[in-house]
Amino acid sequence: QHYFIQSNLSTMSEGSGVAILTSGGDAPGMNAAVRAVIRYLTHYHTPVFCVWEGYEGLCSGGDCIKEMKWKDALGILSKGGTMIGTARSAAFRTREGRKKAAGNLVSRKINSLVVIGGDGSLTGASIFKTEWPDLVKELVEEGVVSAENAQVCSYLNIAGMVGSIDNDLCGTDMTIGTDSALHRIVDAIDCLASTASSHMRTFIVEVMGRHCGYLALMSAIAVSCDWVFIPEAPPDADWEEHMVRRMQRASSSTKRFGLVIIAEGAHDCEGNPISADYVKKLLAGHGMDVRTTVLGHVQRGGRPTAFDRTLGSRLGCEAAKMMLEGKRKEIDPCIISLKSNQIIRMPLMDAIKRTMSVKECFQAKDFAKAQELRGPSFSKRVEMSQMLSVMEVKPEEEGGRMNIGVVFIGAPAPGMNSGLRALVKIAAYHGHHVTVYHEGVDGIMSDNHEVVSPEQCELWNLRGGCVPGANRTTINPGNISLVLESFKKLKLSSLVIFGGFEAVTSLLNLSDSTHIPVYLVPCTISNNVPGSDFSVGCDTALNSIVLSVDTIKQSAASTRKRVFIIDVMGGNCGYLAVVSGLASGADAVYIPEQPVNIDELQCDAYRVMDKIAQGIHRGIIIRNENSSWNYKNDFVTAIYNEEGKDKFVTRSSILGHIQQGYSPSPFDRVLAAQLACKVYRDLVGRVKKPSITCEDVLVVGIQGQGSHFTPVKDLDMDIARRVPKKNWWLELVPLIQTLALPPNITEGNSSVTHGCSHCKRAHDAPY
Repeated sequence: QHYFIQSNLSTMSEGSGVAILTSGGDAPGMNAAVRAVIRYLTHYHTPVFCVWEGYEGLCSGGDCIKEMKWKDALGILSKGGTMIGTARSAAFRTREGRKKAAGNLVSRKINSLVVIGGDGSLTGASIFKTEWPDLVKELVEEGVVSAENAQVCSYLNIAGMVGSIDNDLCGTDMTIGTDSALHRIVDAIDCLASTASSHMRTFIVEVMGRHCGYLALMSAIAVSCDWVFIPEAPPDADWEEHMVRRMQRASSSTKRFGLVIIAEGAHDCEGNPISADYVKKLLAGHGMDVRTTVLGHVQRGGRPTAFDRTLGSRLGCEAAKMMLEGKRKEIDPCIISLKSNQIIRMPLMDAIKRTMSVKECFQAKDFAKAQELRGPSFSKRVEMSQMLSVMEVKPEEEGGRMNIGVVFIGAPAPGMNSGLRALVKIAAYHGHHVTVYHEGVDGIMSDNHEVVSPEQCELWNLRGGCVPGANRTTINPGNISLVLESFKKLKLSSLVIFGGFEAVTSLLNLSDSTHIPVYLVPCTISNNVPGSDFSVGCDTALNSIVLSVDTIKQSAASTRKRVFIIDVMGGNCGYLAVVSGLASGADAVYIPEQPVNIDELQCDAYRVMDKIAQGIHRGIIIRNENSSWNYKNDFVTAIYNEEGKDKFVTRSSILGHIQQGYSPSPFDRVLAAQLACKVYRDLVGRVKKPSITCEDVLVVGIQGQGSHFTPVKDLDMDIARRVPKKNWWLELVPLIQTLALPPNITEGNSSVTHGCSHCKRAHDAPY
């Protein structure tokens, strides 16, 4: 398991270094990216400099540009904002300012620059690179820099990462900070819901997004929103009349309140701004009790979520790798971005030009094109948000009213309720019913079911767990005849199962017997359902784990020289251990997919000992609950205690069911709604087939380019171990110790002589 990132990469050309800066608005997760760049490059003994205060510091030079060591990135992973500061620079907008910036870099033999910021910051970097050869030539002629330094810095390599809570750069699925901002918005609206309901009030919540409605749109899907305004989808000309009716209906429903979310850049179809104050006056003029909440910069603040820490770390490592690859040659400027869960490089100016095209579409009032530029899923989410605002079942469509069955199989997972609510609302929008079985398969056997109305489940998405109830009873050969009889009795058009691997087993047993299409929406914190990169619930669990680890780290650092062995859930799947390990800065992770032996446990104990000897007063080891049948948490704790002796004290912590979370994260709510919507769109056509086969028993999941359906018979899985055979997240394992342990330890240059050859083997292993 203990191998590090090794390849044919070597250190930079002699004397050359890399600088990193953050520019524009701050975003949670920037520190994770800065930490990754510093530690990845120091791992390869490459000089790395941080530029304080963005481009302004680059122009000022002096103490604003400092060389960093491995320890300088200690403790910043969990902090919001940016530790190296950010500022908008008037000087860098001028050629003379950029000339000073070039001089400050060349004088330090820096020929590579990593920029974290928005489209303006990245555009500035592109201009800087274009002018670089002429600027360096002029600096040599003026005697500002030496010819030797100029030769080392004959070109400038640029790697960009997008740090923006607005998620407004086209060509990337998510930008650093967006997920954290969504958490702030959704948490605030969840709190507003209780006070709004108490007084039967309507709340108007303004969120950031001057040129992009992503935050408003995603938060509208995640909460019980009745109307959303975003720049990409302005309302129709007569929107005021429709809005008043809908808000009156919402306030008089069992929900007892209305909710409007408005992006700060919202406008009507003619381009006229729509403000929160205007909407408030409109609704108050019709007798409603209205309040306005402008969330403002609270959306930028606070600690980054697990997703943003992981994203920042992955992007930062790739940016550093790109700088190493350009050690002896000039490479085209790129933006490091996330696409279909893969880290990719895309030409910098191509992404910037596409983003600028969105603003041009706004001016031309071509809003359909603007949505298209945002990505293929954006317009579908706009449509989904409209369907989720329905409060009643519409008259049945041509072809008759469908009755869609729903059952929950397996352990409860945060986000299950959001998926059910979305399915009920979308079905009602098209004139169909949803019948829900209570208490899982036991409810099928006992005839315990009900038709759930849109109004009834309106606020279920705010709740964790599973409102209708779930258990681990599966559909099996012993009860399948009664199950099929229940389907026929209720005249179900199709069945949708929400659940984990127990649901997969049930799907397999149904595949050769069912007369209706059957779908599985993966819902499990373990993220072990094959056919999907993510399961509903795993993001909430990750955030629960990371918050707990942050708390434990604070305790460990305060008491000094303390190591914690933290046990997390996951069954035979190491997803939670690996991703939480990367997001929390763990020193090592133990997972079933990569078993450890006693020598490796001892080796890890000595590595932690070395780390503590260097003044880092804590250690964190994350262990999957099934990483070994023999090396349990107590045993691993005993090993560390024995090897650490008087060097450190080891404690054990088993997080248990706290990992199932309280309220689902925005990611899990939106994912559940997205998959439920995908299921509905597919079953409408599939129920019309003359005959149903095993090809109509499907798992819906997120894989590669969007969501896909996979027949259960085609799933690539290990049924005995209840896991997929391929796991994308295993590629994150090498990052964990590369970023967590100082270079002298990862290279086997231990200050403690323990006679273990494993460190040397690990260092020499290819990546």
